[in-house]
Amino acid sequence: MKAIPFEKVSFAVAKRVHDGAPPKTTRLDWSSRRSTDEPIGPIREETSRWMRELPEGVRPLHLAECFPRIANKVCALWTQPVRCAAHLSDLLIARRIGRQGFPAAVAMEIGNLSIYYAALYPVGRPWAVTN
Repeated sequence: MKAIPFEKVSFAVAKRVHDGAPPKTTRLDWSSRRSTDEPIGPIREETSRWMRELPEGVRPLHLAECFPRIANKVCALWTQPVRCAAHLSDLLIARRIGRQGFPAAVAMEIGNLSIYYAALYPVGRPWAVTN
């Protein structure tokens, strides 16, 4: 086996080469990447009905007011335990660089909704089995 050639350098030089230039942060327009089956418009009647059926302390009123598309999506997924739980979790975890996050009131509502949903559909039940 042939040896790998290397050059001796200081730790600082090696770190600088390894780390490279800091990553450039650019603002991307994610609107074009949204699913086309999700209207950006106002809250659907189905979503309003779903919200009225939720316990008063769990209703995502700020979410519906500020982000109707997301409220409509949560409503559409509500009867699909695995997908809905994953979606609620994804809303609370920022995976994209430069993401602003939700206002505190909206984040609190999503958290409360997620806790309520986890109580309705505990992990390990038959509906949580994925193929």
